[in-house]
Amino acid sequence: MPRQWAADEYVWRQLADDLSSRIADGTYPLGSPLPPEDELASEYAVARTTVRRALAELRKRKLIKTLHGHRNAVVAMPGPGGLPG
Repeated sequence: MPRQWAADEYVWRQLADDLSSRIADGTYPLGSPLPPEDELASEYAVARTTVRRALAELRKRKLIKTLHGHRNAVVAMPGPGGLPG
């Protein structure tokens, strides 16, 4: 069943927060790659552009880095407020 998104906040920001939480809880540990954009889009039932915007937010928060081959890898753990710890 697709996730229900809050109507009062951008979906990409909610997705970024959810992925940040999954990094924090160890679903995606330090050094691990995130699933490809199309896989995340399918899992969350959103457009790839929404996923790209969420990933850009995680890069801005310095939680992920894009590596060769366009793979996104976890490089930091979020602290309070979703910022690197």
